[in-house]
Amino acid sequence: MPLRAPKLRRRVGTRRRSRGQSLVEAAVTLPFVLLLALGVTDIGRAFYYREAVTNATRQALRVAASPTQQATANTVCASAGAGPVATSVTTALPPGATSVTTIANLASLESSSNGTPAGSVINGASMTVTFHCLANAGVINATSDGSGPSSAGSDSITVSITYTFSVITPLLWPVVGTSFPITVSSSQRTEY
Repeated sequence: MPLRAPKLRRRVGTRRRSRGQSLVEAAVTLPFVLLLALGVTDIGRAFYYREAVTNATRQALRVAASPTQQATANTVCASAGAGPVATSVTTALPPGATSVTTIANLASLESSSNGTPAGSVINGASMTVTFHCLANAGVINATSDGSGPSSAGSDSITVSITYTFSVITPLLWPVVGTSFPITVSSSQRTEY
């Protein structure tokens, strides 16, 4: 029996050292695990907001190119001049009173959490709608010069939405900054 007592003491000492070692290992690895978890969270949030901006841009473009918005295009183009010219209107989301309020409201509703434009997850984003004008009216299919969406004489409309994404992981700030813009632009021919 006297031989077992020293072995027992060694085991107790080994357990104490093992517990201390585990605590040190946890303290060393915890910051890396937290950084990884927060970084993955930021990446997930960035993808979520990118999709919200993309969906809002698509919805705004659908509305802007529809025949119901020909009067809006004509109003925007009323003071544009005779020659083919591209005219842009920029507004915040959700919008104030602008010539493109209907388009901006529907873009805001696309990512709304409560069914109102003010409930949009991309509140504070800016939306730019570019109409092409000819003879103080919006270019329509009949008056288009058939060129691409960047030509002032084309019958296309371009919508661009920019949202400033805030990074929540402080250790990522030196790499990507505290925020960065998410911008989506899309063009489509008018339906009028």
